[in-house]
Amino acid sequence: MTTVSSRVFSANPMFYLNLANSESVAIKRGKMIYRIMPEPATFENISPSGDPYWADPRNVAELERRLKLRREGKMNYTVLTPEKQKEWFGDL
Repeated sequence: MTTVSSRVFSANPMFYLNLANSESVAIKRGKMIYRIMPEPATFENISPSGDPYWADPRNVAELERRLKLRREGKMNYTVLTPEKQKEWFGDL
């Protein structure tokens, strides 16, 4: 295991990130130690703008679940007409 200070890590992060692929790497900062643990990227961000919200597989799964319900006609939703908007939100 290699342990480095946060200052040493920040001077050459790519070296330590690559090293973490073959051995355990820890960064010591004050009284805390942070371990670098690589794992394969199993999910791709589907957002064209790179919005990190869509990089979370739970958010994509929820969207897919709701789209499936809508296609099956099982989703209850309300169209926000100007009248409903006025009723719900008043003059916000």
